[in-house]
Amino acid sequence: TIIRSKFLKDFELKTMSNKIKFIKNIFWLLFEHGIRIGGSIVTASILARVLGVEKYGIFQYLLGLIVIFKSLSYVNPAEIMVPRLTNADAMQRRYLMGGGFFIRAFFCIVAYIAFLVFVYFGDDIKVFYLGLVLGFCILLDEAFGIVTAFLQSQTMIKYRSVLYICFTIIKITILALLFWLEVTNIYLYAFVYILESIYMALGLLWIYKFLNKELFFTFDFNKILSLLKDGLPFFLGICFMCIFLRADIVATRYLSDGTTLGLYASAIQLFGSVTAIAPIIAVSFAPLFVYKFDELYAIKKNIWLLACGMITIALFTSMAMYFLSPILISLIFGVKFNDAVEIFRYLLFILPLIFLNEALNLYIIKMKLGKLLIYKWGLALGSAVAAYLCFIPLYGAVGTVIGLGAGYLVACIFGVAAVLMINEI
Repeated sequence: TIIRSKFLKDFELKTMSNKIKFIKNIFWLLFEHGIRIGGSIVTASILARVLGVEKYGIFQYLLGLIVIFKSLSYVNPAEIMVPRLTNADAMQRRYLMGGGFFIRAFFCIVAYIAFLVFVYFGDDIKVFYLGLVLGFCILLDEAFGIVTAFLQSQTMIKYRSVLYICFTIIKITILALLFWLEVTNIYLYAFVYILESIYMALGLLWIYKFLNKELFFTFDFNKILSLLKDGLPFFLGICFMCIFLRADIVATRYLSDGTTLGLYASAIQLFGSVTAIAPIIAVSFAPLFVYKFDELYAIKKNIWLLACGMITIALFTSMAMYFLSPILISLIFGVKFNDAVEIFRYLLFILPLIFLNEALNLYIIKMKLGKLLIYKWGLALGSAVAAYLCFIPLYGAVGTVIGLGAGYLVACIFGVAAVLMINEI
């Protein structure tokens, strides 16, 4: 009886410790996300004032392209690595981390080359040179991001969050210093982004070595093939999603003029900071409202309640931002970007769809229907591209908003259909 009592007590303490660790991990994720939003606003404010409307548009266009081509390296996603690393012993972890790193590193090189080829044939030589510099981060971010997967598996994401927060402060300081010194060379500002990638790569590598007293550069061809095979089903869905999220600015670049691109880039930058609230709300409520339930009726009921709540929040946020937008655009980007206010106000019509989509995604995650994301984001991307081709030549940036809205509308319809029709895991 004494032994059993001690066992139960130890089990309860361990369970409580795991819950506290999980809550702390979520806190650090949300805190990092908040710093990311604030940091992006400050850096956008500096870049917009230094570069002007057209150059700022080109800069953001290249960053959007980088996200698209970087998705080619997501063939070894966290969805595969985190569960495997969670209970792996030291030897298994070494081979998993090594295999994941080499897969990611190889496809990072492929992605960088593909990015440069696209920019070389699609833009003038000055844009290509800028892309050559900015695109360098493709080689590092996802490859060394394998350490992030390890930290997630051990609920120790705070190490990465602290690393990111520290460099965000450094990055803003450097950009502010360049601005104060009246530096206008766009390549120096691009170099700061490279510096961020190098810092994060080396920092993550040091964190892993500090925690495990070893590195992970262990190569096993058979294990790499196994990881590739398991990762491919998730790969296409992730690619479609990444392309969809950045296709708007690429389409605006090729179907409109430089001024329209710059204005849309500033409007979508601010809009992105507003939409970032949606996943934060979803992540915060998901464990309590969705993930802890096993009864299908309760899950669906709470999904609809959460969806209604998020739509309500989106509507109130849209109304507030509608009136605040002239002040925010002028304050963040400067008076040269005042024409972006109208574009931003049109984007606010899409906000309820984005919030609804985040709520509906929780059902797909809970029911373990990840493969459906391929069809969802493929359809959303196809709808958006078709609308871009039709409406951007006619309406400029407003046409881009129409296309983005069409994509999210299709994504929400797919999400609603999934909740209504799918009743089994």
